[in-house]
Formats: sequence, structure tokens, C-alpha cells
Amino acid sequence: MVSDKEDQCNKINNNDNVTSLESINEEKKNNTNEGGESFFDNNAEQYLIISLRQKLNPVIKKIKRVRYKFNNIIPDFLVGKNNACLFISMKYHRLRSNYLKARIETLSNKYNNRILLCLVDMENIENSLGEINQLSFSFNMTLILCWSNEECARVIEDFRIYEKKISYIIKKKISSSNQEEKIHELLKKIRCIHTTDCITLTTKFKNFKNIIQAKKEDLISCSGLGIKKIQALMATFNDPFF
Repeated sequence: MVSDKEDQCNKINNNDNVTSLESINEEKKNNTNEGGESFFDNNAEQYLIISLRQKLNPVIKKIKRVRYKFNNIIPDFLVGKNNACLFISMKYHRLRSNYLKARIETLSNKYNNRILLCLVDMENIENSLGEINQLSFSFNMTLILCWSNEECARVIEDFRIYEKKISYIIKKKISSSNQEEKIHELLKKIRCIHTTDCITLTTKFKNFKNIIQAKKEDLISCSGLGIKKIQALMATFNDPFF
């Protein structure tokens, strides 16, 4: 005959089991979509995880430096536990312009890093690139352009290989002189701005942040900067992208 104490313990254990099952089911629900695709994969720390929908992608045959597995995941590639990558070719985007937005939306807010890998496989890319760039900007995606399947594979491999590398191992320390050179390179992309103007700006404002935040009256005081150059600078740093 079961005592009252034993009966009470059994009820508690049963309740714990029910709670555990409910927690497991809730976790599964949060980690999958309505179609049964998973946001994550437990093997993502050891392998590059590739979506089943990408099995016929010729990029896969070019992946040589990392181990990979296929699974029914939502992103096209999992390059680490919390790093999602979507793949799109410009030619495909031109044929199905609504596809990319729908794919990005399926990612929800589940990932630390969201990468959009775009294969440039056609000429006259301006319109398509503008659309893809706007989508990546609007949905907080990091856009990377590649011009061949080999280059796409190399980018995917690098993301997987360097996922857990400490930043200072990957990135060289930038000296102050190199910083100035980089600022000059950026400034010279602006129409009318020449090397002499770059030197003038970096000498006066010291860093790129100060140059961006400079007011019109501050720029007027720089020798060699006429009204056209000042207008070009102000437009670059203040006009909206879209």
C-alpha cells in the first residue's frame, strides 16, 4: 500500500516531468518555423551547416577548407552557432525580386550576425545592386559581393574558420599614419576632393569623426576649400542614402 508521503512524491515527480516536457516543446517551437525548419543546429560549432535548399548550388562544390553538413535550417548557411548567411545571385534577384525580402524576414531576430552573400553574375548591375543594398541596409544585414563561385566559397569558409578567432589575431593594428591614409582614401572618393584637400582636413580636424561633424563655417576656414568642395562634403555626410 502506497503511503500518503510516497503518493505526494509521485505527484511532484509527475508534475516535474510534465513541466520538463512543456519546456522542451516550447524550446522546439521557438527554434523552428511553421515548415519545420530549424533556426539553429547543435553541430554548428564543429561544422558549416548548409540548408537542404542549397544542395544544388555550385558554390558547395568549391568549399574545401571546412567540414560541412546539410540540414533543414532556415538560413542558407550557418557559419557558427549564431551566425546566419543568406545567398542570392543578382540574376536570380532580377527574375524574382520579392524572393530576397521574404528570405530575410524568415531569419527573424534569432542571430548575432546576419550576412547576405551576393553573387554578381550579370552585367549592368546598378539597379539590382541598389535594391539588394537597400534591403540589406533596412534589415541590418552585412552585404558581401562576390564575382565567382570560388570567391563565394572562400568567404563562407573564412567566416566559419575565423568565427572564434580573437579580433587582434585577424585585424592588424593600425598605426596613426595608416589611419590618415585610410581617411584620405575615403575623402578622395568625394567629387572635387584632392590629396591636398585631404591633408588640409586631417591636419585641422585630426580624425574622421570630426571631419564628418564639421560645420560649414569650420570648413570655410580651411584653405583651398571652395564653395563647391564644401557643398560636396556636406552633401556626402548629411544627405540621406535613399
